[in-house]
Amino acid sequence: MILPPGNCPVCKRNDQVQKVPAIHRNSSFTRMEPQVSTSVTVTYDAAGNPTYTSVPQTTTVPVTHQTRLGALLSPPQCKRIPLPAGEKIIFWLCPLFAFVFYFGLMSFLERIFPHALDAFVAFSSLGACLLLPLIFGGILIGPPLLLAFLTHNVFFRQANKRRHELQRQERERWQYLVRQWEQFCYCHRCDCVFSASSEKIAAPAQIQQLYRQ
Repeated sequence: MILPPGNCPVCKRNDQVQKVPAIHRNSSFTRMEPQVSTSVTVTYDAAGNPTYTSVPQTTTVPVTHQTRLGALLSPPQCKRIPLPAGEKIIFWLCPLFAFVFYFGLMSFLERIFPHALDAFVAFSSLGACLLLPLIFGGILIGPPLLLAFLTHNVFFRQANKRRHELQRQERERWQYLVRQWEQFCYCHRCDCVFSASSEKIAAPAQIQQLYRQ
């Protein structure tokens, strides 16, 4: 339940009190501003030598701004629990593994069946055009996808179960903090933030002091 704005603990009045979510929601605004860009034109003289000329161009584009107070009163953010470091390293190496596997397999098949590809193309050029891209594409994409699947679901299974549990706890903590943030009020007269359910106050830049963990 979101409580209405209460009296400021400092001035004991509520005529200049506003809910923090409302301030944050209305703190962004968009206005048209000029933006200068430069275009380069090239001209040639009688000898064929180029001459470069920079021409500034001004266009009007919409730019979104946020007030300083609205930025200070932003809601808490949910942290993202990253993947295990070892799993990310393997994911980054998947493209390299794909090329190594591809060239290794092609070299092996070339030694074992040196004329198989030529015979297949000679037998059916249309079939080769249709099937060869699928075969080579499957060789390039299949092994990295299989390695990524095994990495995530087998090699780092326990680490990812722990990561999901930590992410669930972080999401619950974030939801708890957001419910508190929805109760915060700001007094424009006293320039302070306070909770509608307590007498504790803080400056907008120290709004983190009001959260109960």
